[in-house]
Amino acid sequence: MPGLTINRIDIVTHPGRAWKDGVRMIPTLRAGEQTLSGIFLSPEQIRAFVAKAREK
Repeated sequence: MPGLTINRIDIVTHPGRAWKDGVRMIPTLRAGEQTLSGIFLSPEQIRAFVAKAREK
């Protein structure tokens, strides 16, 4: 998706930042205050999350 920036946080080397950013499960996607996490995230869930985040 054009204009989408992804930041990857390594929770092993930056556990404090991950916790501060609300990461409680891997994988976690975050956009603003919205969070999507789960053991298995389907492509449809990810697309819907990103589309909703881009609307704001």
